[in-house]
Amino acid sequence: MISSPSETLNPTANPADPLSQALTRLASMQGHAVPWHRFAMMSETLDGAPLANLAVPEKAIELWRARFPASDIFDAQFPLSPNDAPALWVSQERTEPGEANLLIVCGMVSTGALTCVDPQGNSVNLSPMDASRGRVLVLRTDEPLARERDNASGTDELGSGTHKAQRRTARQWFRHAIFKRWRSFVEGAVTTLTVNVIALGSSFYSMQIYDRVVPTQGFATLWVLTIGVLMAILLELAMRQVRNRLIESACKAIDEELSGVFFGHALAIRMDQRPRTVGTFAAQIRHFEMVRNFMTSSTLFIFADAPFALMFVVVIAIIAGPVAVVPLIFIPISIVAGLGFRARLAKLTEVHMQESNRKSGLLIEAIDGIESIKAAGAEWKMLDRWRALTHLLGRDEMAIKNITNLSSNLTQTLQQLSYVGLIAAGVFAINKGDLTVGGLIACTIISGRALSPIAQISGLLVQWQQAQTALRGLDGIMAMQPDSQAGERRMVPGQCSGNLNVQKLKFGYGPDAPALTLDDLRISAGERVAVLGSVGSGKTSLIKVLSGLYKAAEGRVLLDSIDMNNLAPEFVREHIGYLPQDVRLFQGTLRENLALGLPSPTDEQIMLAARTTGLDRLLSGHPKGLGIEISEGGRGLSGGQRQLVGLTRLVLAQPRIMLLDEPTASMDPQLEELVAERVFGTRPKDTTLVVVTHKPGMLRHFSRIIILDKGKVVADGPRDEVLKRLRDSQLQAQQQRQATANTAGAALSRPPVNPTS
Repeated sequence: MISSPSETLNPTANPADPLSQALTRLASMQGHAVPWHRFAMMSETLDGAPLANLAVPEKAIELWRARFPASDIFDAQFPLSPNDAPALWVSQERTEPGEANLLIVCGMVSTGALTCVDPQGNSVNLSPMDASRGRVLVLRTDEPLARERDNASGTDELGSGTHKAQRRTARQWFRHAIFKRWRSFVEGAVTTLTVNVIALGSSFYSMQIYDRVVPTQGFATLWVLTIGVLMAILLELAMRQVRNRLIESACKAIDEELSGVFFGHALAIRMDQRPRTVGTFAAQIRHFEMVRNFMTSSTLFIFADAPFALMFVVVIAIIAGPVAVVPLIFIPISIVAGLGFRARLAKLTEVHMQESNRKSGLLIEAIDGIESIKAAGAEWKMLDRWRALTHLLGRDEMAIKNITNLSSNLTQTLQQLSYVGLIAAGVFAINKGDLTVGGLIACTIISGRALSPIAQISGLLVQWQQAQTALRGLDGIMAMQPDSQAGERRMVPGQCSGNLNVQKLKFGYGPDAPALTLDDLRISAGERVAVLGSVGSGKTSLIKVLSGLYKAAEGRVLLDSIDMNNLAPEFVREHIGYLPQDVRLFQGTLRENLALGLPSPTDEQIMLAARTTGLDRLLSGHPKGLGIEISEGGRGLSGGQRQLVGLTRLVLAQPRIMLLDEPTASMDPQLEELVAERVFGTRPKDTTLVVVTHKPGMLRHFSRIIILDKGKVVADGPRDEVLKRLRDSQLQAQQQRQATANTAGAALSRPPVNPTS
């Protein structure tokens, strides 16, 4: 018998992995049931790179962030604040075998000592001296914005489960990520100031050469000034490289953090909240790249350089006095010329992004459904839609480019006019003796530096509008409700018996009429239930609602008398196994697909499950065995083989409740009988089994039958009794049809009535 993974809910189940135990216990203290094996699996490999060489604190941070993308992580400072607990204390000294080097901090007493528990749950007290020899990591599972709101309002997160957390918008996530790295951006601003000050060196060099060296032929002065300006140029180069490193490193860290946050939220969105168009949804998620591109160093540097335009004008005023009025006039005019088209650009960018989403959606849809497209001979139809969208995109892109080109050309023209005006005004200043020729040349160079970032406003404006539109799309995604709200602590019972109860439930896939309406439905632990009904009767909807993946608009689904909305999603997934009609496989090996979400099962366990379902016949006929390469979506495998893989994965997990939707629909009769005998007939007696089927031969493995029609239960009871009622009903309907046919035949056989008689 395969060991049940339900045992992994016990944090002490793996004494050889204290870090996984400690993280599991820490998550549990914050209301999240995370089996230790999930941390253990991530510990073995994360993003394809082993974590064994990382120090314990860094390893803990990586594992925590991988499990909770929206987490808040920081180092606590001594003395600790009461809000820092619970936290993870990690010894920074080499410890002897058996000596504690990982503890969960639960609080602090007045003496400064820390009250802790070890990964196994044993109480430990740390003196202030011992505590100072370690590092205290505060690892939060929820978003700090929700915690701050809860702390301020004094609400109880362990209440009735109706807690509504305030989720961050995409903008807030970006602001939070930037603020966490404020030091890098401040240092970047300081280096930008240094770069712009050093840049004045070349201007003063020109002034000194024309005013002192050329008239006096002072070559010694020339060499001194040239060496000095070369050193300044090299220093400017070094400072630019330092600035690049600072900002690029910060942007890379922001990219890694927020990409995990957005993708993690996309995975956590409730099934009933997800958009119906997968391609458009994927395109919206990819909008993060537009915001990321906008945050590249070159863009930030232009923003950083722009304020120094006023500094350059002040320097021109010091050198040439009233001549500084010329760039002072043209700078705001250039800004207005760049921003004047903002409203039009915003509208065009919004439309362009929508059409781009539609085009991306069409591409994903066509690639995923190419087999159906070819079978229907509809390539021309998809190509026609593609060309229409390409035409619309091209039209909008041309309109955007026309506006940006016009804005850029206007700015360049104004820059040239500023140069001409500066030269003309400078000549008058020279004539009055207020300015030298060298000073005029220096002013023209400085004026060019002042107007250079202003001239790039039009290009920046397009990127800004794209980033703003992308942020609105990301805000829409972040507003979709996840399986569990941030800051919400749900119940984690110690065990699951397997009782299901549906009360006053209405469930649908949109604003239309509900697909399922149930007043009261109870399924006891260990029952074998078959769900029957015609196409569209609500069978699949019932299985989805019972699985907890979909939330009903009205009513409740209870698991062991507890509303599923109040249970931690990890607990529900651990104990309720769901096999959909269309089993989705992922690119990788067969072993990886079978072990998806499971605690690294051994090959022996996998083969035992494969023999139970009959998958071993596929393995025995292939030279690679469990190493069979699976393509995206399981292409290359038949529908029956994909169902076998999904069923084997479910058998391997051994949940307390198994919900199967047409598990043998694509199997031949021989394989279907084998699956029914081995899978349904050998499940433990305390395993609840609910199966949707159209196969009459499978009904002998079930003790209860539920029949649905138009989303309602029309029959429910013991198998033999329901089958008898069903046969009687069919017989009665057949007799009624026969009687109707006989009556119609008799009417047709009568001789026609003569109207003249």
